[in-house]
Amino acid sequence: MKKSAVTLTLAIIALLTVGYGYACKNGGINIKPKFDVAFTDVIVSDNETEIDVAVASAQITQDGNAINVYILNAYPSYEAYITYTIKNKGKMPAYLNSLTITNPNPEALEISTTDHTGTWLQPDQTTQGTTTICILQAAKQNWQYQFQISIGISFQEKRPRSIGFWKNQFDKALDKRGKPQIPAETLEDYLDQITEQSNVFNFTGIRRQKFQQALNILEMPRRPTMLDKLKAQLLALWLNYVAGWTEGYTLDGMTAQDIIKGSENTILKGLTGEYEYWKNLCENFNKLGET
Repeated sequence: MKKSAVTLTLAIIALLTVGYGYACKNGGINIKPKFDVAFTDVIVSDNETEIDVAVASAQITQDGNAINVYILNAYPSYEAYITYTIKNKGKMPAYLNSLTITNPNPEALEISTTDHTGTWLQPDQTTQGTTTICILQAAKQNWQYQFQISIGISFQEKRPRSIGFWKNQFDKALDKRGKPQIPAETLEDYLDQITEQSNVFNFTGIRRQKFQQALNILEMPRRPTMLDKLKAQLLALWLNYVAGWTEGYTLDGMTAQDIIKGSENTILKGLTGEYEYWKNLCENFNKLGET
């Protein structure tokens, strides 16, 4: 699966001192709007109870790509807790794929943070994390320390396509005007995979016969029943699934596999009252990739 990878420097950059401190320079990268993953909230707390000397603060940069953290008058055993929210404000699922902590002075600072590696963020979805900064005994007075945390982000380039897209592919593969975006041998492989895995669809014969069978389902009769509509959207979803274009996408908490299984179960059991529900799920999932 081809993905577009960037290292979004969701950096927590801190200048820590025992005695005094001042602002440090921030860095970051530019991201296209559809790949807009950013910090949206930050809360700072610490472990001070009796002593009230250290001051910790944090600000999100204007572009949302970084948080600057400042700790003044810190002392050994002081801990600051930076709780933040990351939001996917773009239109494609984002995958948090790596975490890098750069701490040039491990003898003076102990840095721990939430590891988001392996987390998918759907559009408008958020996740929270906390970074703990602990000042160790070896920290020098009147000294400046700095660290950075970077979270790697990759974006799913492949996206589900609507039923119209798939009808167009089979139309052109059957010698209609124009050239399909997907090669004929690939389309046939998709149908063969569906035949092997599906309990509803079975494409047989030579390539052109398989293509015509698929097109008939996608185009539907002139006066389609709700079952016809469900099968058409279900086939489009199957095609998106075997093409690898549903990875990372969910709808109402369900993956493409969940919706395919539910739709086929409904058809096999003849649950006519549920046809429209599953048809809508298939259709809405197929439209998730629209921008």
